[in-house]
Amino acid sequence: MRFNRLDILRYGALTDRTLDFRTGARLHVIYGPNEAGKSSALSAISDLLFGFPTAAEQSFLHEPTTLRVGASIATRDGATLAFRRRRGRKNTLLAPDDKETPLAEDALAPFLGNLSRDVFERAFGLDSLRLRQGATAMLRSGGEIGSLLFSAASGLTGLSRLRQSLEGEADGIYAQRRSKDRSFYQALDRHDEARKAERDNELKSGDWKKLLAEAAEIEAELERLQDERHQTRQALDRLQKLKTLQPLLAEIDAERAALEDLADLAAIPDSFADRLERGLNDKRTAEEELHRAQQLATRTGEELSMIRIDETVLQLADDITQLFADTGNYRSQRQDLPRVDQELAGYEATLAQLGRRLGFADVSQLEKQQPSDADRVRLSELVEEGRRLLQQGQGNAEQLDSERRQLASLEKDGSAGRLIDPRPYTDQLEALASDLASLARLDGLETQISRIVTDLREAAGRLRPAVADIDALFATSLPDGAEIAAHRETIDAARAGVREASDKLRGYDEQLAEIEQALADAERTGPIVTREQIAGAREARDVQWRSIRDGLTDAGQSPDGKAIAAFAATLAEADRLADAALSDADRVSRHADNRLRQARLLQECEEAAKRLQQREEASAKALAAFAALFDASGVSALDPAAMLEWRRGVEALFRERRALRDLQDERSEAGLAETRISPALKDIADATGYKSGRLPPGAMAEGLRKHLRLLSEHWSESRTREGEIGAARDRLTRLGEQQQVIERRQAVWRDAFGKAVLSLGLSADATLEMAAAALKAWTELPDVLAEHDNRQRRVSGMRRDMADFERRLATLAATAGYEVDHLPPDAAAEALHARVGAVRGEQKKHDRLEEERQRAEAQAAHCGEALATVTAALADLTADLPEDTDLPALLSRLRDRARLHARLAESRDRLRQQSEGDGEEVIRAELVGFERVAAGLEIERLSAEDQRQFSANGALAARLAENQRQRSALETGVSAEYAVFEKLSAEQEAKDLARQWVVLKLAAQMLASSMEAYREQQADPVITRAGELFSLLTGHGFTRLVEEHDDADTLQLLAERSGGERVPLAGLSEGTGDQLYLALRLAFLEDYSARNEPAPLIVDDIFQTFDDERASAGLKALAGTAERFQTILFTHEMSVVEIAKREIGGGLDLIRL
Repeated sequence: MRFNRLDILRYGALTDRTLDFRTGARLHVIYGPNEAGKSSALSAISDLLFGFPTAAEQSFLHEPTTLRVGASIATRDGATLAFRRRRGRKNTLLAPDDKETPLAEDALAPFLGNLSRDVFERAFGLDSLRLRQGATAMLRSGGEIGSLLFSAASGLTGLSRLRQSLEGEADGIYAQRRSKDRSFYQALDRHDEARKAERDNELKSGDWKKLLAEAAEIEAELERLQDERHQTRQALDRLQKLKTLQPLLAEIDAERAALEDLADLAAIPDSFADRLERGLNDKRTAEEELHRAQQLATRTGEELSMIRIDETVLQLADDITQLFADTGNYRSQRQDLPRVDQELAGYEATLAQLGRRLGFADVSQLEKQQPSDADRVRLSELVEEGRRLLQQGQGNAEQLDSERRQLASLEKDGSAGRLIDPRPYTDQLEALASDLASLARLDGLETQISRIVTDLREAAGRLRPAVADIDALFATSLPDGAEIAAHRETIDAARAGVREASDKLRGYDEQLAEIEQALADAERTGPIVTREQIAGAREARDVQWRSIRDGLTDAGQSPDGKAIAAFAATLAEADRLADAALSDADRVSRHADNRLRQARLLQECEEAAKRLQQREEASAKALAAFAALFDASGVSALDPAAMLEWRRGVEALFRERRALRDLQDERSEAGLAETRISPALKDIADATGYKSGRLPPGAMAEGLRKHLRLLSEHWSESRTREGEIGAARDRLTRLGEQQQVIERRQAVWRDAFGKAVLSLGLSADATLEMAAAALKAWTELPDVLAEHDNRQRRVSGMRRDMADFERRLATLAATAGYEVDHLPPDAAAEALHARVGAVRGEQKKHDRLEEERQRAEAQAAHCGEALATVTAALADLTADLPEDTDLPALLSRLRDRARLHARLAESRDRLRQQSEGDGEEVIRAELVGFERVAAGLEIERLSAEDQRQFSANGALAARLAENQRQRSALETGVSAEYAVFEKLSAEQEAKDLARQWVVLKLAAQMLASSMEAYREQQADPVITRAGELFSLLTGHGFTRLVEEHDDADTLQLLAERSGGERVPLAGLSEGTGDQLYLALRLAFLEDYSARNEPAPLIVDDIFQTFDDERASAGLKALAGTAERFQTILFTHEMSVVEIAKREIGGGLDLIRL
């Protein structure tokens, strides 16, 4: 859907404003300063398409019911609709004419489809705030972008977890950072420890017999000490037990003595105390209740004797209460009577005034002379008809005068000069529109070409290495990115080979240094007999022996002494060396092994040095071959990665240079257009009488448009003036005929009016005003009469009721014997009612006290009976006791006896528990001669002895444990052979772990590559298109949008710079973020328009955070959407308008507010 025209008839601060959108334009820019009405126009588009809101928000200048917005719209398939929208609840779509015929409510359905106001304002109506809010909603997990990312990520979560597990397992084996938790470093630590143990541990010889003897001695000492501790603990326990039991026996003796003092109570059983206590308590309780009941009966009797009741007042109580109930009515009537009297007097005055207005001196005559309702209604209708006829006559006369003046003015204006039909010249000017559009871009092209030339020069200077001559550079053959990448891989491989050979050579050097250090350490403790020395000594021995043997065999001569001595010396030396080697076999073996390793490592070191030299030569050749690629361009090649970036920069320069050449071609075309249109514009100016002076062609064309517009208006006015004169003459004739009709109707009305006024007592020549005044008076009379009668009846009734109230009051007061003449009637009634209330209160108090007295006497009798019963039961209980027995004292002694028996049993139980089964007599026998102080001293001595024995036992146990530890260490000590085994085992484990780490790393990398390839195949085209638009909007500072997966297989959207760096959306600047949001929105709208009828994109000042270069790119992007949907840009910045003119040229439709 596209707007062809927008009519803002009455909306906000705008009135009769029409915006025409040129067909075929790539971008419509509506420019206006602040307060020009841009915001009102934006709001008007939403209200036009979806209806006015309930609140009259835009009615501050026009009435809400007069708000109107219209438009002419068209779809992609050519369907058109012209309509208006009014504010209301139904029939808001109207035809665009004076009648405003209602259209069907679904007339816009083919143009809007399922589009709602909310979707339109969020997706198609954008300003900076809406753009950011919409983008935030798109990027949320449930938004448009979030849904695309989720769908692209689904299905690979399991593979992602597998890749993470592989990488985690590989990281658990090895990583650059050393950690004790990684198995490779654990194996390496074991290898180092084994090497250290191999050097440090030698076969141990200890004092085994000494340790065994020491162990036997310690065990015998421990056994003797245990016997002593047992005897000491027995004596200590016996004394502590006797010391504890002695106080318990003393308690038992004291309680037995106390029980002997109560021996006289032996005949009384233990249960007698509880029964005696209950009897005494019951008697005391019954006596207290009897005393309270007797006191209550006495008090209530005294209060009854003080009460006096007036029986006469009680008999009149109902009448006095009724009189008191009527007091409020009496008081109200007494207060209202003066007011009602005054109202009655007022109505009497009103009746007198109405009589005077109607001409009656006696008020009583008014009701008799009152006209009927029919006469009053007939006269009222005639008065209204007369006024209407008078107004019609006056209005018709005014229209006659106005039409005569207008006819005279039209006839006067008809004498104008020569008129020119501007239509042919307008068509000629329209035919030059394309050339004029090209001409309008000429200045912009010059500026743009100059800026691009400067930008190319600066960009070439910023390249590393810099480019001095761009044209010469593009004239030579340059390697492409794939070739540079291939060389980079070759160079990286050569460098990696050099690093590998260097690292291996360094490792051999370190191993040689360790072996040399080990040889030096071995020789520091003394000379080492080598295998070569033993072989040399044996060879010398054998030579001398063969010489002696040959002499004996050949010559038969016995050897001389010197030969025998020399042979004996060589024999002794050979045996000495062999014995020395045998006695130090381990050190000799290690020394020989180190010598062999040293020779092998020297050979490998030479081979590694040769390989390093070869790989350095290969690396130098690869660098030379790479540098040769750039010799023809005169550029000194840097590192391949830098040159790959340099090649991308050169490609960007090539694109800019190609765009520069296109602009230069357009500038040449515009120059040719200027040559063509100047003579044609001069001919049009001469033919229409336009004085152009020395204006340039563009300004002359704009001036001619305005001049032709004025000529067109004058031409249209002259064509319509003749019709207006004829219409004015026809209206004059029609108004004259209407005047005659009005005069005839006035004559008929006058006759009827003269007859009707007679019924109201007026003369036949009465005027309209006289009749209206009389009607008003006769109309008021019935209501005033009714109110007067009402007030008169009320006054009579109120006076009657007040007199009856006073009579009843006097009768009751006299009967009751009260003097109330000094009080007002209402106060007297209140006093009588208060006296009735007091008497009734005394009566209620008397009845209550009488009831309480009877209840108290009955309670006293009941309590006396209960006391007698309790006293008799207590006498039966104590019948066997002497008569003068003090029962409370007896009860106290019985309780003391029971308490002593309980304490004695408790003491004996504690004695039994602490004596460990010994009887009381046994314990008493042991305590004979027991001295407590002496026992305490003995306990202290035995405790100190026990502590000493405990400490000695601990020391012996520690010595025995240390002895056992030393023997165990000698039995299980680590040997050099075990250390060698551990070292070889650690080496093999490290090799296995390295192989496993490589396999895991390769598997994770292959899986990641496969997943990335699959995701690229599944990438959504909307995101791809958004990346292309984002690259355009940022001047190719960013190349694309990248979908990258996190550890949870969730796709994250990143922006990739031209250098390959990927930036998260939160890391973008405010302006770049707005450009990204605009790219996302445009991509979605393009996708939406491919499946639906799109609405126009309305954009309001979204370039506030864009610099000029990116604003230019943004305008190009908006213009690029013309084939899919219409774009309308509102702006208040002239710089944006100038950029649009320069970038879009003839495709720009500029509308000024």
